[in-house]
Amino acid sequence: MQDAAALEKLGIPCSVLVTRPFNTQARAMTNLLAMPNYEYAVIGHPMGSLNEQQVMARAEEAVPQCLSHLIG
Repeated sequence: MQDAAALEKLGIPCSVLVTRPFNTQARAMTNLLAMPNYEYAVIGHPMGSLNEQQVMARAEEAVPQCLSHLIG
């Protein structure tokens, strides 16, 4: 989140992926970074143990959220 915030402040759009159990922490971080309205993609958990098909399903969940943030 810190890297994305730094890049966004330089005018470089970024999209952060957060799994649902970490949504509260991610929102707290955006507040700490003085970007309380920063949008990020919230996707299912877990990621590390998924097979290729399951990862693709997570990507399908993330892409619309990322595009919304990146291009409005």
